Amino acid sequence: RGEDEIAATGKISPHAETLPLPLIAMNGAFGLDEDEFEDAFGFTKPSMDETIVFSCKAGIRSYQAAQFAAMAGYSSLINYTGGADEWFR
Repeated sequence: RGEDEIAATGKISPHAETLPLPLIAMNGAFGLDEDEFEDAFGFTKPSMDETIVFSCKAGIRSYQAAQFAAMAGYSSLINYTGGADEWFR
């Protein structure tokens, strides 16, 4: 989700990190090493065996983000298809 969306509704969870799809795509986020990732995004890069849950407003961008993670070798991926639209109802 974009920063504007987070500002409007808040985070889905206080444990959720925000990494908008354009940043994932432009920076090759999941291909960065741990230090580069943390320097670029301000939080620890998920480990390859960690389960990552992707969310966005309605499930479309989160699906694309999960695909970028899969291409980088991540395999335990969940796309929360209801997105913030469902969560904040």
